[in-house]
Parts: sequence; structure tokens; C-alpha cells
Amino acid sequence: MAVAAADGIAALVDWSDLLPVILEDISQRVHGDDRAVFAAVCKSWRRAASAAGPRLSRHSLHLVALCSGANAVDFSSRHGDVVKTAYLGSGGARPHRIIGCSHGWLVVVDEACRASLLEPFTDGAQVPLPPVTSFDCEYFVTAVGGDGDGVPEYFAVDNHAYHHHLQGHRKIEWKPPKLVPVQSMRDEFFQKAAIAPGSHRKESYAAVMVSHSGGSGLAFARSGDDRWTSLPTQALTRYADVIWHNGAFYTLTRGDGAVEAWEPDGRALKPRLVTGPVMRWEFKRLVEFHSDTFHQPAFYEGARYLAKQADGGGGLLVVSTVAILDDSNALRARRFKVFDVDEDKGEWRSRDDVGDAAVLVGINHGECVSTREYPCLKPNCVYYVVKSFAADFEEEEKGCSRYESGVCDVKTGVASRMSVFRRAAGGHPVWFVPSAVSRR
Repeated sequence: MAVAAADGIAALVDWSDLLPVILEDISQRVHGDDRAVFAAVCKSWRRAASAAGPRLSRHSLHLVALCSGANAVDFSSRHGDVVKTAYLGSGGARPHRIIGCSHGWLVVVDEACRASLLEPFTDGAQVPLPPVTSFDCEYFVTAVGGDGDGVPEYFAVDNHAYHHHLQGHRKIEWKPPKLVPVQSMRDEFFQKAAIAPGSHRKESYAAVMVSHSGGSGLAFARSGDDRWTSLPTQALTRYADVIWHNGAFYTLTRGDGAVEAWEPDGRALKPRLVTGPVMRWEFKRLVEFHSDTFHQPAFYEGARYLAKQADGGGGLLVVSTVAILDDSNALRARRFKVFDVDEDKGEWRSRDDVGDAAVLVGINHGECVSTREYPCLKPNCVYYVVKSFAADFEEEEKGCSRYESGVCDVKTGVASRMSVFRRAAGGHPVWFVPSAVSRR
């Protein structure tokens, strides 16, 4: 656009060079879908669109989820109300699902099942991780078909070859791989990711570990790697959680609750058993009580999470939850229990007090945060976000999932649901600790 200069000579003004305060003022006058179009123009406009509107308080807690139909991230209150939207620009494939969150980064999977690290707040920077087709087992995942836009129609997944690769067998009996539609692959292949932070500012991350294939497989990639390195796991083991803690990745299994530490050993990771299998399920008596009280079998769904302690002692917590359902699949009760991971004795120890801390669990990096730093949180409580069984909605919108956020008093183990809300694209919302957000 040409504007008249002071000496009467027309000068060409580059709109991307406008002062940030002017761009922010313009952005605040743009509404609805036009805001996403505004943010897609260039990097400086995208920053202005993200900076406009309310600023995030570093003393508040937020849920983060990908927006439906736009390259943007919603920051919501813990009740599910959107308080701010940050725009990511139009370059590259649109993020589809979040599989992890820690150290100020989201780990996302895009529409073609490509994983990357995403910085959601300042400029939407993305750091690609190795492709899903680049596991060290050559024929494990192969892209099939597609229309030239980089999104395959199917993936051929050869679990038979993968398990033989883990066992070190070179010659195997050939079996046809399973054809998985790209929609199912991006929704289900990667389960959860944990980030080992970089040792200096220029290094976005040191390593990333993922659980995949329904939680039956583990793999990791160091910064700069062009492929995923598979880790030896038992065929029937399923992993519930993975976390970075004290210089190692820690994993927690679903069924027996075993905790392992995967410690650096040269370029590899070496497993160390931290706690053995749990001999008795922690909610067995509760389920039996509900079955006896209502004179019918109690249906239930359980989950376990790892979380870092906030007291500087270097310990880990296991946070376990169970949802008791009636025969119509409606939620009857939700309970939580918290345990210390005692590495010296190799066992869990029940805990009913986490002091003035609050524990955050979900698909994000589980951790304790100080309620003195975050006065919006209650001490000695678990804050959670999980898929909801509530009967608040008679019909789900197409493509939407229901989630609930809530708080549980650690001493009583009784959970109080705070909110039930829908999310369309982007899947599971995650907790985002504001202290990791760039100050704006």
C-alpha cells in the first residue's frame, strides 16, 4: 500500500513492519473466523493476533487444546471456558492431537500422523520429530497411497515384524501387515510422549520418549535423530504413563503397576526396575462394595499417572483413579489414591497428604505445583482432566468428545467434578503451567 511521505514522494509501506502495538489494536477489531485469516498473513501479524486480548496470568492454571478447523491453540480456564487463543500460522500440516505437554512445549500429531514439538504461545514454532515411518524396524510402519498432498491413505503396520525385531530375530515367517486408515493411525498410534529438556537454550529438547501401539511399545529419539529407536518390552505389557524425572525416563505399566527407569547408557536407554508389580489392585474393595450395595456388578474404568513431587526431594508419585459406572454407563462415583514411589524398598506407599502442593494429572507431564505460587489452587488436592462418563449431554456432536475437569481431596479420595465440556478437534485437553509461558 502506498502512502504519501512528508516530502510529497510516495513511499511503499510494508504492513508487516507496523509497530506491534498498532497491529495488536487492529487485531482486536477483527472478530470470528477473520481473526484466523489475520493471523495467517505473516509472523508479525500472528504474534499480534496471539498477543491481543486478555493476557494469561502466571498465577492461574489453564487447559490447552487445539482449535477445530484452525491453526490455533485455546487456553481455557479449568472449567473449560476459553480465555485466550494463540495462533500458529498457516505453514505446515495442521496439528491434529496433543500427546504430551511439558517444559513449555506441546507434543502434537498432525493430519498425516507426523509428530512434532509445538511452542504454543509466542510464535507457534514447531520442531519436527522423526517420521512415523522411520522406526529402526524397517517394515514396522509404511505409508500406502495418498493423493500427493503428503497425507497417505493408509499405513501398513507390521506388528509381527516389530516384535521379532525387538527379540533380535533376523529371519521371520512373513505375515501380511495390517492396513490402518490414516484417520485411525493419527488418533490411536501414539499414546503419550515425554520430553527430556535441552541442556542449553539453542537445544529445544534433548530426547523424547513415546508410548505407541495401544501402549504396548516404547521408542525414543534424541535431538537430531532421523528415526525412532525401539526399546525392548514384553509382548503383553501395556504402558499407562511415561515421564522425565531426575535424568531418566520413567514408565508405569497398566496392569501390574510396575515402575521402570530408562537411564541413558551411551546412545541407548537401559531399563531398571524401580518397583515390582502391585500385588493387590488398590480399588478392589471399593468395586466390591458397590457391587454388594447395588446388588449388581459394578462396571469401572481405571487409570494411573506418574507425577513429580514439588518438595525438592526428587521423588515420584503414582496417582490412581477409578470411575464406578452403573449399567447405563453413567458415572456413579470417582475416587483417587496417591502413592509415593519408594525406590529404596521397591514399592508404593499410600499417602494422604501432599502438603501445600496440588497435583496435576492428565495426558500432560504430571507434576505437583505450589499453591503459594498458584493461589487459585487448593492445597492437598489432585486436579484432573479425563474423558467424561457424565450424562450431561444426551447426544454428542459429530467429531466431539466429552471431558471433565475436577478436583479431588487427597485425604478423602473423593472427587468433585467442576465442569463437563466438549472438545472437537485436538482431542484431550492438557494442563499448561503458566510459569513455562514466555512473559508477555
